[in-house]
Amino acid sequence: MLTDHLSLKLEIEAIKQKLTHHSKNIELVFNYLDELIDKKENVIPRPKIGYKK
Repeated sequence: MLTDHLSLKLEIEAIKQKLTHHSKNIELVFNYLDELIDKKENVIPRPKIGYKK
């Protein structure tokens, strides 16, 4: 019975660690998305190339 409880505790700890890593990864993805949105807003217009009227 003690080994059953120990194995359950170990499995729960493994799940907690996975969830911690997932939440960090999700936060990192949102940070990257925020950076991309900021870059898109601060775009400097480029001069057009080609023939002029």
